[in-house]
Amino acid sequence: MAARYVMGVDVGTTSTKAVLYETDGSAYESAYAHYPLIKENPEMAEQDLDEIFSAVLKTIKAVIQKAELGPTDIAGIGFSSAMHSLILMDAEGTPLTRSITWADNRSKKYASMLKHSGMGQRFYEKTGTPLHPMSPISKILWLKAENPEVFQAARWFIGIKEYILWRLFGEFVVDYSVASATGLFN
Repeated sequence: MAARYVMGVDVGTTSTKAVLYETDGSAYESAYAHYPLIKENPEMAEQDLDEIFSAVLKTIKAVIQKAELGPTDIAGIGFSSAMHSLILMDAEGTPLTRSITWADNRSKKYASMLKHSGMGQRFYEKTGTPLHPMSPISKILWLKAENPEVFQAARWFIGIKEYILWRLFGEFVVDYSVASATGLFN
């Protein structure tokens, strides 16, 4: 018997949602898991990676259990996530930071410097990504200047969806939409 369902998992800023759809597109079952946004100061907005990954597993498992399905009943699973997060990973694939979310503004000084340096317009024209504190490039410059030890130890700069896929499948992969939104694709 052919699989009748597909699942979508959305990893958001404050919760993860998994929805099981029938192949005709109608929603069949769903589950949510909430987690806090870490704000140790007004400019900070981070997420705990273990909490996020646990939420992903919890919602997937809950949907499958509620629908009383087996693995062969699901044709595929797709992931989406909040954009513009940044996680630094070392050469062994160990996280060096929490997920620095789109809402984190600690890199605003570096975004402004880059934007007003004359490179900002060229950067935008080449990548289509405006320079803003939420942009990964601004966060990378901030970390390089403000936390050089962590920056030097980093091998990969990834987002939350890439982290989830790495944890699930053991590979660093990124899709075109996320890659293009980083401003680092070209």
